[in-house]
This record gives sequence, C-alpha cells and structure tokens, in this order.
Amino acid sequence: MADLVVVTALRIEQFALRRGLRGVPVIAVGMGVRHPSRLSPAPGVPLVVAGLAGALVDGITPGDLVVDDLSLALSLRGNGFVVHHGPIAFSDHVVHSSERSELAGSTGALAVDMESTRVLTLAGDRPHAVVRAIVDTPSRPLLGPATLGGGVVALRRLAAIGPVLRHWAESQVKEVHQ
Repeated sequence: MADLVVVTALRIEQFALRRGLRGVPVIAVGMGVRHPSRLSPAPGVPLVVAGLAGALVDGITPGDLVVDDLSLALSLRGNGFVVHHGPIAFSDHVVHSSERSELAGSTGALAVDMESTRVLTLAGDRPHAVVRAIVDTPSRPLLGPATLGGGVVALRRLAAIGPVLRHWAESQVKEVHQ
C-alpha cells in the first residue's frame, strides 16, 4: 500500500513529480479534472495535489512554491525552497491580467489553479495538502516570452520536492495513529 498519493493535472507535471517520487502513485487527472475516475480513494493515505499555477499577487516569482498546509510549507522552507503559505483559488479558466487582482482580493488567495478544489472534494477526509509551483505572475503573464523559462524552473521545483512530500506524508500518518 502506498504511503502517499500525488494528484496532478498534466502529464508533464506527472513526469516531473515522478522523478522525485519513485514508487509513489502520481495520478494525472487532466486539466480541470477531466478524468475524476482516475482517483481511487484510499482512506487514510495522505494526498498531495501538486503541479503548476499562476501567482495572483506580486512578490511571488516563477519557481516559488505556494502551499496551503503550514506544516508542509515549513518543511519545504526548511529544505531550502522558497515557499509562500496561503490559500490557492480555483478557476475554471486561465486567469489573466486584472482578473488576478480581483480574484486575490475576493479570496485572499496567493495563487490560482484549475484542479485542487475539485480533487480535494473527491478525496474525502484523508490528510491532504496542495503544492503549486509558480509559472506566471501578475508582472510575467502566461502568454509571454518568459513563460518557457518560468515553466522550466517550476517543473524543476516539482521534481525536487519529492523527499519532503514523503516526509510530510509519514508525519501525517503518525499523527493519525497517535
């Protein structure tokens, strides 16, 4: 039985995450969770939703991580990653320009993605966290020349976080059993 399940949207995210998570199921559910049937609930097994996202606020740069769980954020930060702890908003479409500040203002979120909320709804009550590596920011929009570089940096971050995700999952299982 796996000690952790990681869910992502895109195959390129899945590939990056698998590099650092040998032996851990990394499930690609499609952008916007087009394939929810790929999620097989395993009660009690910690779940991490991970992948790429867009920053909603200034001060976050491509390759930075936005994490919604404080203990995981602290673990990642303690391992040398640049981490911003806070909420991640959901959108059913790619968020551009002024919509970023509107979404940040209305939700308090630091980043936005198209999957986390839906995956967590399907995941039940198991321990969970969301980790997003930033590709685009308010000053570096997704459809611009910097996207490729931001994407490469963000995918490298995803490939590097595997050991920390495993450690976090182990601590979650220990907490449940105490």
